Amino acid sequence: MESGYGSIPSLPCFSPKVLGAEGSIWLPIAPGCNLECSFCSRRLGAASGTMVPGVPLAPDDAVQRIVDEVEQGNGQRGVVIWGPGEPLLAASTYVVLRRLSWLYPDLDLTVCTNGLLLPERLEDLVRSGTKRLVVSVNALTPDTASQIYQSASYRARTYEGRDAGELVLQQQWNGLSNAVEAGVGVTAYVAVIPGVNDHEADAIRAKAEAVGAERVVTVNLEPVN
Repeated sequence: MESGYGSIPSLPCFSPKVLGAEGSIWLPIAPGCNLECSFCSRRLGAASGTMVPGVPLAPDDAVQRIVDEVEQGNGQRGVVIWGPGEPLLAASTYVVLRRLSWLYPDLDLTVCTNGLLLPERLEDLVRSGTKRLVVSVNALTPDTASQIYQSASYRARTYEGRDAGELVLQQQWNGLSNAVEAGVGVTAYVAVIPGVNDHEADAIRAKAEAVGAERVVTVNLEPVN
């Protein structure tokens, strides 16, 4: 288990520093999100200065950036595909993954996801060359999840309140479990929010480890002033 700290206004869904992936090449290619989270302001470029560009990259630009890195001798570095929205929602994610895995079969490709679409998109991810996933899991009960996820857009329908919480809870944990069973390396990412899910944090970590996550990373969020 690892931990880190960040404030709610500036912390992206997945922080390079907290994930221990500061040496990787981070590609923001997903502009839209399917969740409205109580702790997220989705400030572009807030993760780590110049490491994560503030504007999502077009597929051609994303692939070219990796080609340039390889030509400069940085081919050993992994690639992490993240938001600032939800990568699994963006068609560009799969385009970039397929092209990079074809160009560089040994490249370590990681995708960060909020998990809402993971159960149905897992096969596409694996087929596109994804070797690792970072999956957000922030609750164990619908009551807690409904305080975190204010709304969820799923299959042309918007879920709110407890319905949103139940849906996200089910999808995240099923997706994490399915990914482990598929042989994908999985990191569980837990955002601990004071007064919301901190009472479940230990149990969330224990469940993620029991399901088979290789790593469980927690980030303790500070209340908004």
